[in-house]
Amino acid sequence: MTSKHCWSYRWDPYQNNSPRDSAVDYFSRNQQHDFIIQAIADGKGLFLDFAAGYPGSLHDARVYRNSSLYQRASNEDVLKEPVERIGITDIRPYLVGDSAYPISPWLMKPYPEATCDPSEITFNKELSSARVVIECTFGHLKSRWRILQKRLDSRITFSVKIAVVCAVLHNFCIKIGDEWDDDFYDDNDDDRRNEQNNDFMQDGEDIRELLRQ
Repeated sequence: MTSKHCWSYRWDPYQNNSPRDSAVDYFSRNQQHDFIIQAIADGKGLFLDFAAGYPGSLHDARVYRNSSLYQRASNEDVLKEPVERIGITDIRPYLVGDSAYPISPWLMKPYPEATCDPSEITFNKELSSARVVIECTFGHLKSRWRILQKRLDSRITFSVKIAVVCAVLHNFCIKIGDEWDDDFYDDNDDDRRNEQNNDFMQDGEDIRELLRQ
C-alpha cells in the first residue's frame, strides 16, 4: 500500500511588512507573521498536494479540515485505490500525519506518546519512519531554493506565489533526474462537521487498530 504524508510547514514571509488585511491572524505563536503550508509528498519526495497561504495562527488540524484535500478525501474523490483487505476490512491508501492531525480512515496518526503498549509503541515507530519523507522533502525544498531560508519581504500574496513556484520547480527537478544532495469553516456548519468528524475519527481508529496487529 502506498503511504502519503501530510505536514504543515511555517516560515516568515516578511520582516517588517505585516499583511494589511487580518494581520493578527498571521501573527503566530512564534511571535512573528507567518503563513502555513500544508503538503503531501510521495516516497520519491515529489509534492502531490501543496496548499500555501493559511494564516500562521491557525492550528494544523483546522488548516487540514478547511483544505480542499480534506473535502476531496471526505467525498472519496481521492485515495481510492489500491485496496488491501485485512480480515473483513478494506484498507485504502492513507496519509501519514503527526499527532496534531485528526485521525480518519484516510489519515493515520500515532498513538499517544505516553502509551506503554508494546504494539502501539512499535506502530508509532513505523509511522514515524514513514513520515520522515515529508520532513526531508521540505528540507530539500529549502536547501535547493535558498530564498525560502530567509524572511520574504513581500506582500502575503506574492510570498505565497514564491512558495508555490519553488514547489513546482522542485517537482520538475526530481522528474528530470536533477537530484539534490545536501546534508542538510463556516460557523453554521460547525455542528454538522463535528458530527461527521467524530464518525471519521472512529473509523480511523478502527483501521489503526487493524494495522497495529
